Amino acid sequence: MATADEGIREVEETSTETTPLIEPDSNPKSAGAPVPEVEIHLYRKGKGPIEVFKMKLGGWEQDQLEIRDILDKYGFKCVYAFNHGSMTRGTPIRFNRRNGRSMLGYKDGAVIYIDGEPQVTPNVAFRCSRL
Repeated sequence: MATADEGIREVEETSTETTPLIEPDSNPKSAGAPVPEVEIHLYRKGKGPIEVFKMKLGGWEQDQLEIRDILDKYGFKCVYAFNHGSMTRGTPIRFNRRNGRSMLGYKDGAVIYIDGEPQVTPNVAFRCSRL
């Protein structure tokens, strides 16, 4: 019987020793690193800015804008790059339909001017005429 108790003690003693399965990494993109941000000046049909805010960049490289979030929050159907000096629209800001992030990357600390086109709501009082 004494041998069984000794075997149990040995198992208990060895089970208290733990080693991490994954070694800590000094990767700059780990959770401890600051998330890159950009400053966005948002216009509606060239008027504004209606809001100036900071947005964290997303994606694998953390360099993409969350365009779908902007479209949903402000009720836009599309957004464009905007030149605030001449008050003219540039090209549409394209985004991935699956994840809602911009196709092009942006640098940390960049100032981005965006012009949005509001969604058009259909007329509720629709009449159909027959000939």
